[in-house]
Amino acid sequence: MKRLYLLLSISLIRQIDNHVVVEQNEMSPTQHDIIRDVFIPENQHFTPAPKHMRPALGRCTDGAECVNFVSCPAHVRMASKQFCEILGGSKGICCKSGQNHTDPSKDQSQHPILRLDIGALRAVCRKVRQELMELRSREIQLLLSRESTILHPGSASYSHYRNSRRFNTDEMAQVSHMASRAMEIAIATRAFKEREGISNTQLELGMIDEDLSQTPLGHNCVQMPLCPISAEKYRRIDGSCNNRLYPNWGIALSPYSRLLPPDYQDGIWTPRTSKINSEVLPSPRLISTTIFYEKDVPNNDYTLLLMQFGQLLSHEITQSLDFTFDNGSAISCCLQDGTDALPIQHRHYACMPIEIPGNDQFFGVFNQRCMNFVRSILSPRHDCSFGYAQQMNKVTHFIDGSSIYGSTPEQTGELRSFDGGRLKVFYDFGRELLPLTKDADACLTMERGSACFTSGDTRTNQMITLVVMHTIFLREHNRVAGILQHLNPHWNDERLFWEARQIVVAKMQVVVYKEFLPTLLGDLTMEEFDLHLAKNYEYSFEYDERVEPSVINEFAAAAYRFGHSMVNGLLKIYGPTKTEEMIFIPEIMFYPSRMRMRTFLDEALTTLTTEPIQDVDESLTEALTNYMFRGGNPYGVDLAAFNIQRGRDHGLRAYNDYRELVGMSRYTSFEHFGPNIGNKLSSLYKTVDDVDLWVGGLLEEKAAGSILGQTFKNIIAEQFSRLKKGDRYFFENAPNINPGYFSPDQLFELRKASMSRLICDNSDGILLARQASNAFRKPGVPG
Repeated sequence: MKRLYLLLSISLIRQIDNHVVVEQNEMSPTQHDIIRDVFIPENQHFTPAPKHMRPALGRCTDGAECVNFVSCPAHVRMASKQFCEILGGSKGICCKSGQNHTDPSKDQSQHPILRLDIGALRAVCRKVRQELMELRSREIQLLLSRESTILHPGSASYSHYRNSRRFNTDEMAQVSHMASRAMEIAIATRAFKEREGISNTQLELGMIDEDLSQTPLGHNCVQMPLCPISAEKYRRIDGSCNNRLYPNWGIALSPYSRLLPPDYQDGIWTPRTSKINSEVLPSPRLISTTIFYEKDVPNNDYTLLLMQFGQLLSHEITQSLDFTFDNGSAISCCLQDGTDALPIQHRHYACMPIEIPGNDQFFGVFNQRCMNFVRSILSPRHDCSFGYAQQMNKVTHFIDGSSIYGSTPEQTGELRSFDGGRLKVFYDFGRELLPLTKDADACLTMERGSACFTSGDTRTNQMITLVVMHTIFLREHNRVAGILQHLNPHWNDERLFWEARQIVVAKMQVVVYKEFLPTLLGDLTMEEFDLHLAKNYEYSFEYDERVEPSVINEFAAAAYRFGHSMVNGLLKIYGPTKTEEMIFIPEIMFYPSRMRMRTFLDEALTTLTTEPIQDVDESLTEALTNYMFRGGNPYGVDLAAFNIQRGRDHGLRAYNDYRELVGMSRYTSFEHFGPNIGNKLSSLYKTVDDVDLWVGGLLEEKAAGSILGQTFKNIIAEQFSRLKKGDRYFFENAPNINPGYFSPDQLFELRKASMSRLICDNSDGILLARQASNAFRKPGVPG
């Protein structure tokens, strides 16, 4: 246990060759601040460490590397496989294709490379123009019948729309333009596929060899960001120019990557159907009510903060956007009274409504038969070619503080105070809170005296405990900026801001890799995927410019949504007099005014760091399955059903395919899930090969040392491996890699960062007096 407030020891500052050097005067290891201007002189040379090689007990031949199965997606198509052993004696696979999931070496003879001739190009362009005109004409007609096709404020579905679609006019225009370009390529791909008789497999393997940049379709290609010859010291707000070879990797408004090719019925964008006679897959709502239920199953080893930080981290690296009308209006796919879906001829092409069975015990009471669901907008492809649809990530893909600072320079400019390097705050009777938003639609109410906040992420007000997390990181930035200004009075606002941002991002990365991931994945997996941070004063040399850091679609749309199972529907708050208050989670969604109560921040932090999470299993609270985003309505939407439908929208393959991907045998019978669950699944799905990834992943037995099953554990580990090894600006990378590198002394201090320290330094100190050293573990639990 650590004291909340430790006296800040005095640093002795002296100037040597215009470099500020800090001499430690027995500073507390938990209070020592990293002064950014301490660095190794430029004339000091570093000898790079030998290229990192994963220790392998087995021997691979022909230049292959022994890796985890999930790290070599092409292995599922290999005719012959060579197995090996990786760290800890785990079974791995010898891989030469790397992250490439479309390695066509086995299939080239059966699926020859296709090229676009002039005649085909003209025919495709005519088809594209015709279909685009029809789509736009239909959209205008739907807008004219706005009473039935536009989603109006007040419903739970509108709250879900509100959760993501927060743009200024210029941003909305940019996103809409990019989505239109992506849709044009998808239409062109379908036209070419139909004309040439191309198979889905050929699309999956990228067998169409055509650069569209010099064709009439070239205006749909993404322009590469302009990057300076000399690398910039600070990472860019939008994530661009991180990789010298691929400067658009990880940039905001770019596509997710994939582990396996998508499973679309047409190979392009049409959602998958059953493996049996291409029948329609079961209703996600029916799956939700049949498989998932509410049961109190606390995991007393871990605190609610594991769930809440996990949500913050999710918002840090992922955000999909729903299609809208061109004017920004929300799309309705159901009749206004919810009694049925709109007729197909009256639906927007992005509609994918969720059917609610007539005998639904909850929604049936309200005569609801349709849950609104709109598909995620598409992103232009990086390679400027024909191919399957790619979904867009609104935010940067890196762990770079975008949830604090935004993902565009315009967002960052709106959040900065331009005074002393600090971010704007709302001073509420002496306390610093997040600045109030000017968006009248951001919360349920904007009445005088209520509070609705803004930050680098548009989903901040979704949960009041999420607002708490944003507040901690806002205060940390301003705290660091204040210390830097005190120690470097000659620095201007610009330098103070960027230096403080660099330190705060490093601390966030430390918390993720030193505390959050080990708790989530276990030490063995951390070793297998090389996720541990370097030690003490050491630099890391693991950066590999061939590693694409972009967020994996299977991670964003399924695996990382495991956290919804950890949510407790009731938030237990203890007041100053030890009185207990139970808050129903839906009551504080988009209604964070309690933050203005003087003691609430500390009360919420006490709850987050002492109360247990719910175990990761098939139990989900009704707060998420029946009342999510309900606002003032008697019912909400079903988050479990949304997760299942989102996976189908994004073309995620069935669960069995990912079992094979991570090195497990495929299930051949529903009985493999166990007799109880197996019977339920068999009553829903036609075949075990239809089970959705999110469903199957949650039903798995826990992997050794992890709170997750093997499939989700591997997908998540692979994602954070890419985010670490594919980020040139990752905080511990060596000077010959990272243009904004830290000195060895700074690295030593940065690695002491912890979530507990962030809480201690930035809480109100009204109720909190002590904090366990690991905020993600229940007090008294070793770890």
